[in-house]
Amino acid sequence: MGKKVKVKCNFSRLDDPGLSSFGKGVVTSLTGNRFITEPYPEGVTQLGQVKATLEGFDNACLEARSRAKQSVALRKGLRVQFLKELHELADYVNIIAKGNIEILESSGFDYTKETSSQVKHQATYPDVALFQGVKRGGIVGKARKDPRARSCEFHSTTGDPSVEANWKHEAVFGQFKNMELDGLTPGQQYAFRMRWIMPEGPGPWTPPIFFMPT
Repeated sequence: MGKKVKVKCNFSRLDDPGLSSFGKGVVTSLTGNRFITEPYPEGVTQLGQVKATLEGFDNACLEARSRAKQSVALRKGLRVQFLKELHELADYVNIIAKGNIEILESSGFDYTKETSSQVKHQATYPDVALFQGVKRGGIVGKARKDPRARSCEFHSTTGDPSVEANWKHEAVFGQFKNMELDGLTPGQQYAFRMRWIMPEGPGPWTPPIFFMPT
């Protein structure tokens, strides 16, 4: 048998925008989650407080652009607090999931892959980074290629990403270094999700990735 799968706690290495985007995906995935229900036990920060910390962190990141010492210090402090709350949630998800992939996928966290030969070819979701495009209202996605992937599919929504009907198809890309989407509304917050199209069919979706094109 392979090692039991569990949540990866490598999100502390993300930069501030990446941490914010990752955190939004986790919060969205855990809101109303049928496996990981509130109230959480003592020692695990409740989701409402996690949301508040994330909002404070986002605001502090904007204020810190002035490079004022007080603003920078506030951003750093809220980042530390947000990471602490994410680690609490990650540990709790591991306790609830006990290696169950369906529960781990529902949490919004990345998780380790089982080493058993039975899941050797199990599809994973793409590791995609989003950037502003050259054109107004455009974005560029870059992904590390899965050697078995034939293409990468993009969906987007400006609504609640937890509602499946809100998602709409954007594009399918056959190359993964510069996946360009345009025609988006500048200044509008979008949620994006992506999946590999494998020889045996579509793989799982990524957690929602939030991005605002300019």
